[in-house]
Amino acid sequence: MIYRLIVLILSYFLFNSCGEFRYSPYELVIDNTNYNAKNLNLILQKSVRESAKTDIFKIVVLSDTHDYYDGLEKQISYINKHRTEYDFVIITGDMSNVGLVEEFEATKKRLKKLTLPFITTVGNHDLLIDGRKIYKRVFGEDTYAFEYKNTKFILYNNNNWESPSNIPNIPWLEDQLIKNTNPNLIVLSHVAPNDKDRYSNDEIEYLKSIINFYNVNYYINGHNHNPGASTFGNAVQLTAGASSKEVILEVKVTNFGIEHAFINL
Repeated sequence: MIYRLIVLILSYFLFNSCGEFRYSPYELVIDNTNYNAKNLNLILQKSVRESAKTDIFKIVVLSDTHDYYDGLEKQISYINKHRTEYDFVIITGDMSNVGLVEEFEATKKRLKKLTLPFITTVGNHDLLIDGRKIYKRVFGEDTYAFEYKNTKFILYNNNNWESPSNIPNIPWLEDQLIKNTNPNLIVLSHVAPNDKDRYSNDEIEYLKSIINFYNVNYYINGHNHNPGASTFGNAVQLTAGASSKEVILEVKVTNFGIEHAFINL
């Protein structure tokens, strides 16, 4: 009798202290939203509707939102105010710090305010702890390609330290480049393609050779938080920059090629 009473008292305090029961931050309870597939479908529908009108379009690229929520909210506010100028948003990974549910939820809550469709690829921080499973539920696939008007976009997971041994999947990337029939090619990943800490000189040079051979116009990455522009082989290489920098990367496809601009908020 006394034992049952103790159990009841402990149960009462367990479920009523602080007014609510809290899950562990490691709990994998999160909605299966699969934003990449849903939003990519919206993007492709728009491409079909508008391809006969014009091939000129602009997109926004963000990266490394982490817990820089003030910066992310400024970015979202700017994009929404200028939504008629852009067609969609790409985020090149690191939507979390250590792959916790609460981090993905906090980012998802803000991204849902975007009035444009957004798609993502995965960052190294997103793959920590149980982040791989959480990213899969929230965003879906991290490696895929699609055509929008006169441009092919290729997004792929190149976080080799945090992923299985076949990452980055260069044969898949090369196969996508071979299949391209568009005048414009944009490749996006989280880690820079010339990161000498992660990749050997041979790996970097081989990737550079196929980027050159298939005439990739732009290679866009995140990971390094400072926005910047350089080259990777014959391609323009852009680092999108973290949300903490309060900047957005604008990419414009014209009849004469591709242009870019960093816009300070």
